[in-house]
Amino acid sequence: MPVEPVSGTLVRAILKESQKEDEKQRKSGYWMLCPSCGRRVVKKQLIKESCYLCKWKGTEEEIETAQAKQMSQLSQSKQAALSAAIENIYTFRTNCPNCGREVITAQLKDKGCYICGWKPK
Repeated sequence: MPVEPVSGTLVRAILKESQKEDEKQRKSGYWMLCPSCGRRVVKKQLIKESCYLCKWKGTEEEIETAQAKQMSQLSQSKQAALSAAIENIYTFRTNCPNCGREVITAQLKDKGCYICGWKPK
């Protein structure tokens, strides 16, 4: 029973919904990421006072330029996350080089093959 194509579709759907939610939050204008610490904070409070987490205080122009940078970086990071997630789905299991049995890749790298005892160098 092939699970991989369904899993890839599921991951794409989850990341697509995540992108929609991020876009919705960006358009609302209520939240934004602090340019200093990168945490999500209330935009009005950041402009009026400072970041309540790291106490960063900047001008409104600095905040707007930082927000523009964050928008471009978010779209790039989402694409990277999608490709990494799809790659990880297809590499979850691998064949042991010694006995040829299908085993979990992470376990094979960390502890070796649980069937024949082969360990990577």
